[in-house]
Amino acid sequence: MDKQNPFSITFGKVPENQICRIKDQDDIISDFLSESPSNYAYFLTGVRGSGKTVMLTSIASYFQKKDDWLVIDPGPKDNLLENIASEIYENGPVKHAFLKSELSFSFHGLAFSLKGKEPITSVNTLLKRMLDIIKKKGKKVLITIDEVDNSLQMKNFVQEYQSLIRQKYPVMLLMTGLYENVSKLQDDKALTFLYRTPKIQMGPLALNTIANSYQERLGVDSNEARKLALITKGYAYQVLGYLMFDKEKKAIDNQILSLFDQYLADYVYDKAYSDISSKEKEILKEFKTNDSVEVKNILERTGLTNSSFSVYRKRLINEGLIFSPSYGALEFTLPRFNEYLQFK
Repeated sequence: MDKQNPFSITFGKVPENQICRIKDQDDIISDFLSESPSNYAYFLTGVRGSGKTVMLTSIASYFQKKDDWLVIDPGPKDNLLENIASEIYENGPVKHAFLKSELSFSFHGLAFSLKGKEPITSVNTLLKRMLDIIKKKGKKVLITIDEVDNSLQMKNFVQEYQSLIRQKYPVMLLMTGLYENVSKLQDDKALTFLYRTPKIQMGPLALNTIANSYQERLGVDSNEARKLALITKGYAYQVLGYLMFDKEKKAIDNQILSLFDQYLADYVYDKAYSDISSKEKEILKEFKTNDSVEVKNILERTGLTNSSFSVYRKRLINEGLIFSPSYGALEFTLPRFNEYLQFK
């Protein structure tokens, strides 16, 4: 039987040889477990393929193993509150607690509703009734939302979540999102709670750790492992490892690079590139055939002033496309992004 590929190209799946971002993950878990959490919510943000969903899945898995926690993944964002209430109700131990309290259910849109001395007129009230029971049982809830957007449904949910926190319900929130979507939500003046929500930027993984993984899992020598790690720049290392293992390669070649480029274009770069402005595209193309460029050269070729350029520079850095390795210099953050731009 063929040996199973230890690397994964499935977005969000926790791979067999996951390289954990131990500090960030432990900080979030420790805060949520605290008697008095300093933060009830966190954002995981970064470019596509940077590991946001993998970390969210890993943290959710940790809390799913704890008896005093319920982990809720509401799925589609069109009816977040109803989906959350439905998920809570369908959890076995909690459902039993509701039934034991002699509460009957048949709420519109949920397959059940809550009837009691006080009429239930909204899903918001229903959710709070459920959380009252959960709180009395000494349990806590973790809600995970993957890839937040700036939709009305999302805003309505955040406003309700603010209310739950003010009323001291034991509900934690972990979200992932692209920088621009997270920023739009945080810039909404009605969502003051999100202003204070920490953003954890999913930067590159340590190259030495990636090299060690390649050497162990692919059976390549240390020089080749280092070469492979450098190609990834700390991103998409699972993809390159998967391709090398799948094609039974012990050294990088044009076939692997071509497959790597195609994967990145299809799943990451096409969308990232389409989302930026025409001026940002113009700036990126000024890198020409280089992976890095001096700011003064960009200013000369584009005619931008320092002031106007700084706006685009900040935006491109926040979008995870470039970074500044030293004063006056810029470099592409993502692997082989310059090769991708040659055909744009």
